[in-house]
Amino acid sequence: MSFAFVYMFAAAASLLVLSNLAFVILRNIKAQFALSQIFMLLLIASLFWAIGAGANFTVLNLLSFNVFSLYFALILTIGVLLTNVLGYTKDIHFSNFSLLSSFALVGIYLVAMAHSIVSIFIGIELLSMPTIFAILLSRKVAIEAAVKLFILASISIALFAFGMVLVYGATGSSVLSNSNVLSSLMLIALGLIVAALGFDAALFPFNLWVPDVYQGATSYVTALLGGINKKIGFIALLEMLFFVFFSYRPYFVPILYALAVLTMFYGNLAALAQRNVKRLLAYSSIAQAGYIAIGLAVATIYSLQAASFQIFAHMLMFIGAMSVIVFMEGRNRHEISDYIGLYKENSLAAACFAITLLSLVGTPLTMGFIGKFMLFSSAVYAKMLPLALAGIINSIISVYYYIKVIGAMYTDRVGAKHAKISTNVMVVMVACTALLIVFGIFPNIVIDYASSIGNYLLPTTS
Repeated sequence: MSFAFVYMFAAAASLLVLSNLAFVILRNIKAQFALSQIFMLLLIASLFWAIGAGANFTVLNLLSFNVFSLYFALILTIGVLLTNVLGYTKDIHFSNFSLLSSFALVGIYLVAMAHSIVSIFIGIELLSMPTIFAILLSRKVAIEAAVKLFILASISIALFAFGMVLVYGATGSSVLSNSNVLSSLMLIALGLIVAALGFDAALFPFNLWVPDVYQGATSYVTALLGGINKKIGFIALLEMLFFVFFSYRPYFVPILYALAVLTMFYGNLAALAQRNVKRLLAYSSIAQAGYIAIGLAVATIYSLQAASFQIFAHMLMFIGAMSVIVFMEGRNRHEISDYIGLYKENSLAAACFAITLLSLVGTPLTMGFIGKFMLFSSAVYAKMLPLALAGIINSIISVYYYIKVIGAMYTDRVGAKHAKISTNVMVVMVACTALLIVFGIFPNIVIDYASSIGNYLLPTTS
């Protein structure tokens, strides 16, 4: 099974990249879009197959296929497919974006399936560089955002490389395994790697770049940034903390505890003052990173299960929200006041956006509620009540700015006329909203598999 899966998976990934490269040269955007979606669907099918077969093996001592890697590879492949559908146009910029996102997907696989710190290092680079170029594709005003991301990403990867070298120096190995080596070198490496990956995960204070970059990028690229790139930061953190630094749990738990609280308050309080909807969602995504960080700070099987669930939930929420932003920015409407009367102009867009925002709040019958409930209850069970209270308080704070947007959409606007949504944007909008409701009502579909991730990361603890 292992040989057949690796062959099928590698073939689909290679053909995805090569077909995109060929069609960028041939300038056949329709064929490029169709083939790239087919190959991504093949990748998704092969991952489902491997999950059903219970795959658990290593390739070349660099990549590991197991419950952890297959889950995250699967959901992020779905995310990349959605962002490609969202960004589809007959413009050459989409053709280039499709190529860049295929390279980014390879980087995603290297991180999610990493068996070595080297794989994480290469994967993060292979993800961040195409994303920077994608920001530059279609708007001159995005130059500032791309330069800011490039500079900070360079600092981040330098910190990670330094930390990686210290880990190798202290343990003599680059494999993702707990060596039980207790040394000052490893403590320094822990600090460097948390800082480096905190940038990718958008944890405070490493997230000051997020609002400017998210606002400056084209909306479907922002969907890639917030829906995919940020999740890779958390996946890499999970791998490093629970495979390499597990012996240092007494040190990294209080660090993540503080980062989670600061990130939640910073994101939510800053969002209160925003008028630009995309910028508001950027700060909201920072706050959501703080909620996910609760799962890492609590560091139990249940909390890691909750974090894995919430990573999937926020990916859908963010990409779904960006689909509405794409629709509205296409009509040159960016501020909250521009959303007044949206329910009359397009009731589907208003309904999907309202459900997505309610899921971000944590309203029952949505994935957002299930994720937050699991995260907060995991903190309570671990006797970290202040952390759970901080999460609840921040959820209450967030109600104000989410309801402000929903209220604007369902307020009458004089002269409002029906506006049509392009088919590709509508598909993403409806798909994300439907999944948020389905997995909110039937969460065990995801929870049952996410629970195996907690057991994989912490096989002997609870």
